[in-house]
Amino acid sequence: MRRVRGLLAAVVVAAATLLPGAAAGARVAPLAISEGLSDSGRQAIADLRTCLESRDVLNVYYVIDSSLSLAVADGQGAGSGSDPDVLRASILANSLEQLGRLGDDDTVNWAAGFFSTEFSSAIPWRTWQEGGSAELDAAIRSRTPSGYTNWPAALRGAQGELAQQQSEQPGCQLLVWLTDGQLDIRAPNGPGPEDRDALNEMCGATLDPAGAAPTGYGIFNSFRQSGVVVVGALLATTDAASRAGQVMRPLIEGADPDTGVACGQQPMPEGHVHGAFVEATSPDALAHVFLQLAAQVGGGYPHPFDADGSFWIDPGVARFRIIVGGDWTLHPPAESGLGAASPGAAQPWVTPGTDAGVIEVSTTDAAAQGRWRLEAGDTRSLYLFSDLSIVFEPTNRIELGADGATAATLLAQVRGADGEDADLADFAPGTFSARLVGADGTRTPLPGARVDAATGAISIPVPSDVTAAEVVVEASIDPLTTSRHGLELAPVTTQQSVKTVLPTDYPRIATIPVRLGTLEGRDGVATGTITVSGPATGDAGQVCLRGDPDVTSDSASRDATWRWTVGGELDTDGCIAVPVGGEVEIPISAANEEAADSAVRASIPVGLRSATGPELTQDVPIAFTSTHPVNVAAIGLIALVLLVLSVLLPLLVLWLINWLTTRLDIDRSIQRASFAARITPGGVVFTDAPTSDTALSERFRYRGEARNVRTLDDPDLGRIRTIVPWFPLRAPKYGIAPTGDRVVVAARTGARVASAGERRPDGSMLFAQLPFDAFWAVVVSRAELRRTKRGDEVAATAVVYHRESSDPAQYRDRLADISRDAAVADTVERVRVVLAERDAAQAKPGTDAGRPPAGEPPAGSPASSAPPLASASQPRSGSTPPPLPGSRPAPGGSPAGPPPRPSAAPPRPGGAPPGAAGGPPPRPGGR
Repeated sequence: MRRVRGLLAAVVVAAATLLPGAAAGARVAPLAISEGLSDSGRQAIADLRTCLESRDVLNVYYVIDSSLSLAVADGQGAGSGSDPDVLRASILANSLEQLGRLGDDDTVNWAAGFFSTEFSSAIPWRTWQEGGSAELDAAIRSRTPSGYTNWPAALRGAQGELAQQQSEQPGCQLLVWLTDGQLDIRAPNGPGPEDRDALNEMCGATLDPAGAAPTGYGIFNSFRQSGVVVVGALLATTDAASRAGQVMRPLIEGADPDTGVACGQQPMPEGHVHGAFVEATSPDALAHVFLQLAAQVGGGYPHPFDADGSFWIDPGVARFRIIVGGDWTLHPPAESGLGAASPGAAQPWVTPGTDAGVIEVSTTDAAAQGRWRLEAGDTRSLYLFSDLSIVFEPTNRIELGADGATAATLLAQVRGADGEDADLADFAPGTFSARLVGADGTRTPLPGARVDAATGAISIPVPSDVTAAEVVVEASIDPLTTSRHGLELAPVTTQQSVKTVLPTDYPRIATIPVRLGTLEGRDGVATGTITVSGPATGDAGQVCLRGDPDVTSDSASRDATWRWTVGGELDTDGCIAVPVGGEVEIPISAANEEAADSAVRASIPVGLRSATGPELTQDVPIAFTSTHPVNVAAIGLIALVLLVLSVLLPLLVLWLINWLTTRLDIDRSIQRASFAARITPGGVVFTDAPTSDTALSERFRYRGEARNVRTLDDPDLGRIRTIVPWFPLRAPKYGIAPTGDRVVVAARTGARVASAGERRPDGSMLFAQLPFDAFWAVVVSRAELRRTKRGDEVAATAVVYHRESSDPAQYRDRLADISRDAAVADTVERVRVVLAERDAAQAKPGTDAGRPPAGEPPAGSPASSAPPLASASQPRSGSTPPPLPGSRPAPGGSPAGPPPRPSAAPPRPGGAPPGAAGGPPPRPGGR
């Protein structure tokens, strides 16, 4: 796509009208967005721009999160999710709209899929046409969020879709992956073993020490090796989601320089493309981030404003773009004679058709050059465009002489924004360079390359020892700065594939590269043919195979297991005659006992002979796709066997399996603590929690190991037991039955809102799973519930189970998670209503309805009165709970929970941090 300079919005461009304050007169707070792109992210943009400058086809796939957390914060339907208004529909639809308008000669193919617990391909591949963005918008809005967040299924599905499209219509490849955070394949109680294993498998390295070791370099390494630029967008509306989502950075970009975590092949091979990770804390901020990406893919280079909002525009800057939120006024240079522009005062020099919140101005006219100044309320980003391009001559070729030496000078031209030959006098003497790009991505400088600064003409001499049948030549101007004020502009880079041409009396390879079919799995075979055209003049020639193929690029480490087969009627010397004007086909196939998802590239040495001249050897490129498909036959066989067993075996066997496998398990690293607490309308307030981390840690005692047991007794919660239904197809449960007059009013098996259990009328609770890593519960006496009324503070006991780690603030964080759970107060009111109804139903004739059962003091009596909950040092009902030890007040007033903490591997909400399963280090003075 040689007109990248016309790409006003690419990658994932959002409608500027989604930015807060885009309308005239609006004022907004600054958006919370991540600080720009990392080095890898910037290189990913450069990779995509280079490809778009060189090719006229773009295949873009959208894989979109549709898990329940987008709609609601609580898995049971309570609270606001990360994007309840489905703003992502407009954001992604507008990105497609802009991608589709690349130009009349460019083809944009697109498709989309959704993922939650599973992946589904929603919109098949199609060429973009007017109205395509509306189709994507409607598909996103019609998708009802549900289920969990299965990253592996989403990425495997997208990978298969892109590979299929690339085999049918090769081009640049872009994967847009939108998620709101945390890998969660199927467990409602936080990270499980399948999540930890999947994380390592995607990374291709041990990212989570508690997970199984990976079997390869990971799926993102396959994307990079296959030329798929991945833009991963994290919509993190909470601190917990942001912390959990940070694991996306090393997955997508290959490494996280802040933590030192690395994934895939390291160091990254030269032929791999890069990925970009972006993060935003709201859909509005996400829209702004995508607009920033759009400007950079379109050739814009970020430039800072001066303190007063001014900036220079020099000769050589073809246009600039500003992304702004809120009110704004843009003042042209004083000497230009142009009037100021604002949302309410349009000016003809503002590019027509640009959206509110996006200001674009052409500056090729000398009157527009000078010092501009922007007055704006909030979000501001400035991008400068040179709109230069390097265009290779389409007739370029490399001629191979009869002596085997090559002789060629490739020609190219630097073009300006108007498409005409560019005069580079407006730019500082830049670094023009050219390189040969090998099949493995290595780059060899071409020192004789030159550019004429006055005309923009480029000449690139080719070395005489080139042996490849096709070479890739890359030319670039990097860095690119203006002469007057040294304004930095985006480098310009373009590639061209150039074929080597033999003398007319030699045979030649007809199709380069030689493309094989897909290699499917370990038992598959990729087959194809090397087609050789005969000499155009003279007599018959010969083609000879001079060695086995050599794999130059593969996403997996399996060099030793490749098996190549070459057929055809070759003589003992490996040669076959090719008649003048005729054609021969040499079958070739590849197999490998190790399956992998990869875009495999190889080369085979081929000797070409004329009737009279010497043999000339060329390295002929081979390309094909390797996949690691699911073994459908094996899955079908297993399903059939299970079906037969389910019919023939007695139901008793199924019940026995449930009974044997449903157990409670506490290892030696699990600790327990209990605290006196108050339940207020704002949440849980701990009344006896120590104020220091050290003292708080002493409240947590090791619970004691209990392996594979069916019952456990807790002094505050009562009996914890397994429940195996008599009907074996019903899932087993784990029950908590408090003793005496106590009622469990809240309990969770993790920080995730979906981890709440099922409440029973008798005050007990049931759970589908009961891991003790992050389990907590709050119990209240029935007498206390009868004594209080709606809005009163309620005395309670909080029981906290915890897996110890090396983090000194771990206990404070656990209590903070409980304090922030605002649903506890609502639950207390529901339990109080149920208790009142039961008391009324049990009342006998002649007694007061609602009188407590025998043995319980009546409400309001001295025996039932709890100690006063409010004192000089304790807030009254409705007041803000005091902060936990070490917490910091939120901006503007109320104390909030503790801030997020850095860690060696990003933690996930709802579970122990990676590596916790291996057991914590012993605590000094421990048991």
